[in-house]
Amino acid sequence: MTTSQKCSSSTILEQPYGIVTTRCIPGWYRRPLPEIAIPFNSEKGKRLFREALLSDGLHGYFSLAETFHTQAEPSYCGPGTLSMVLNSLNIDPGYIWKGNWRFFDENTLRTCDKRKPKDNPLENILEEGITFEEFLYLAECNGASIIPFLASNTTLAQFRSAILVACTRRLDDIRLVCSYNRSTLQQTGTGHFSPIAGYHSQEDLVLILDVARFKYPSHWIPIELLWQSMCTIDLITGKSRGFYLISKWSSDFSIQCNINNCSDISEENSSINKIFCSSEESLSLFINNKLLSIVDLTASIETIIITILQSISPIVIQLITKWTFDLMQKYRLNAVMNSKCVQECNCRNLFELYPSFIPENINDSIKNDNSECKKPCARVTRSHVHAYAIPTKCALKAFIELFEKDINQKLYQILEQMNIEQYLTIKQDKTMYLFGGFSTMIDDNDIKSQIERGLTTIFLYALRTNKFLSTIDLFNSNEVSSELRNEINYAKACFGL
Repeated sequence: MTTSQKCSSSTILEQPYGIVTTRCIPGWYRRPLPEIAIPFNSEKGKRLFREALLSDGLHGYFSLAETFHTQAEPSYCGPGTLSMVLNSLNIDPGYIWKGNWRFFDENTLRTCDKRKPKDNPLENILEEGITFEEFLYLAECNGASIIPFLASNTTLAQFRSAILVACTRRLDDIRLVCSYNRSTLQQTGTGHFSPIAGYHSQEDLVLILDVARFKYPSHWIPIELLWQSMCTIDLITGKSRGFYLISKWSSDFSIQCNINNCSDISEENSSINKIFCSSEESLSLFINNKLLSIVDLTASIETIIITILQSISPIVIQLITKWTFDLMQKYRLNAVMNSKCVQECNCRNLFELYPSFIPENINDSIKNDNSECKKPCARVTRSHVHAYAIPTKCALKAFIELFEKDINQKLYQILEQMNIEQYLTIKQDKTMYLFGGFSTMIDDNDIKSQIERGLTTIFLYALRTNKFLSTIDLFNSNEVSSELRNEINYAKACFGL
């Protein structure tokens, strides 16, 4: 946040009818971009735009440009970015903006966080800005399906996968927002939020639509430099900054249910168990034109798996990233809705530490007894438990159990023996992570490895077609549990198979 510049000398302004000298004009009129950044409207910036458009790197640009929003206050970069992203995803705020129109801006954002007044969801943000966690919860409360990625617990390869899915996906159904330190980019100021609207693969640049348009114009920036700016520590939280993938819940379904009491949800209108993602383009070409020609089906299972993973292209990664995003959100949302049944969190009970966080829709009898409702170790709000406040081992417990219960799950066991995690960072021109839609936030590596092995198992089963892997009994999904088979069929639907 900046303050107005005091007057120290006169200012000369060039006007259409001559030069006008004024005594003093306080403040600043924009800032020049440093050399490391390429202005969007420069000749080079235009060339990069043309090339990115031809290489399918601007699929997320047009919806964002259509709803481009300048932050309303110097400290409102987070709320301003969120408003722009929600509008670009066609999420209905459910509240009047002006006249008879519903639209998002900073004033129509609502909160379900009991720490904030209902009528002032941006309390303290005007003075202090918004933190990484607050942005996450504000997005959840306003109907977005959002996954956070702390840079300290993520990799550059995973960030590249997020860029791919947000910028090259033709369905244009997911956004990427970065929380970064301006000073690392040689810009004035510190913490800032803005969406990423484009990707130039050859020069390894991304297009930042800077919501502080009064300060800096939109610009292209090197990906590695932006990554370094997210790795810096926020002095307020003591944690790194990071990025978010944001999408729309199926049937515009909000994790908050768009109501004050989630008990109003019925089986008929719940979208939790519906298929979340639609296939954008089929992996059939990847299988028929590539895998069939390079995979020796007479080789060992380990060799076949490694060959498949090493041949994966960027377009396959973006499809897998979106599938992973939707799959993880489905399990986390189920954990939220069934939070009374979550067990074995093994951490201090926040219901007891912070009784003011207890949701208003939990009655006094539940508050005062030792029921299951008190077990989730998570931050809770007026109406729900936040999905990413529940530890991964609790939120994705049902997913892990898909493989723990199935004693005949030989493929999963083989992946465990192979330490399959080492093959999930795909090394081509640029390193990318196969499951870019999966984030553990702060949990341990053991849980991460279990999830990765499970995702790889489902992915490999989903690749089986009449022509590919059908001769190998290990990849016969009929041998697995019905629950796991459902997830395999869901993956096939997402991959157009």
